[in-house]
Formats: sequence, structure tokens, C-alpha cells
Amino acid sequence: MKNSQGFSLIEVLVTIVLTTVGILGMVALQSKSIQYTQDAVNRNTAIALTNELVEIMRANRDELFIKKPPLEPMYSQLADTSAFYKASGAFDFTVADCKAGRAQTAKHQAGCWLKKAQALLPAASDATIAGSFMVCPSYKLDTTGKPVCAGSSYTGSTMAIQLAWRSKEKVCGTNSDSDICTYTTRVEL
Repeated sequence: MKNSQGFSLIEVLVTIVLTTVGILGMVALQSKSIQYTQDAVNRNTAIALTNELVEIMRANRDELFIKKPPLEPMYSQLADTSAFYKASGAFDFTVADCKAGRAQTAKHQAGCWLKKAQALLPAASDATIAGSFMVCPSYKLDTTGKPVCAGSSYTGSTMAIQLAWRSKEKVCGTNSDSDICTYTTRVEL
């Protein structure tokens, strides 16, 4: 009988260790779940912001196209620069373009949109992240998925838009090794 006195204590210790390992696993899983949920929220925000910018550009088509009604039968041939973008793809508007009152011009609307984007996307006002924002006429992406601006010889109406934000951990990029996430899309205007 003396040999079996500690047997119950060993069972209890093993049970505690197994329960602790299980609980720690669940905590780690919960942590990753929160991280991935936040990434999905940021990506959905980027999609909504991109759609909003596209609608602002569609409402101001005269700022984008070289050939436009009434001189031409329809809008065609995107300009290589506009009130929205430079030839490099960089934005040609800033938050300073968003003045008090109702947005009247394309630049004013775009500036207010950028102010909203910087408020909603993590670290979007940071210079590194803001440098990843792009909008330009484009018909292809490079090997990293970044839009290639078409230049002045482009006669199409496809626009590429790229937004970026900073993730808390390195989960973005081609090998999930970057903390800068991007959302890139191309739309037909």
C-alpha cells in the first residue's frame, strides 16, 4: 500500500500538464485568428476605398480622358497625367486638397478620399506606405503584382489602383515576409 501513495499525485500532475498544453494551444490559435481577422478587415476596407475612388474618377471622366464627348462619340484614351495621378502612378492630390465644405472639384474630392483612406488604413500616412499607393492607366502588372503605368501611347481605358497598409506582423508579400500589405485592382472606366 505504501508504494501506491504517490500514484494519484502523478496522475493529477500529468493531467494538469496536458490541460495546460491544450489551453496554451487554444490561446495561440485565438491570437492568430484575431490577426487574420484584422487583415481581412483591412483588405475589405481597401476594397471599399478603391471602389469609392473609382466612382470619384467615373464622376470626373473629363479629367481622365483625352478623347471625350461632344467632340468624340465616347470617352477613350486615358491621359498619362490627370488631376488624380502623375505619369509615374503617384497621386497628384494630397490631404491638403480636402478643404472645408462640400467637395466641388476632382482634386478636392480625391483629397477628401485620401484623408479618409489615411484614417481607415493602418499607417497609410507613413511615407513608406503612402509611396506604395498608385493609380495610373495600366494594362499589366509586373512580376511582383505592382501596376505598370502604360505611358502616353496607351489608347485603352483600363486603370490600375493600388492601396497599401501596414500589418502588425509579417504576413504580406509574395512569401508572407513583409509587413506592408497591398491591394491592387484594375478597372475599366
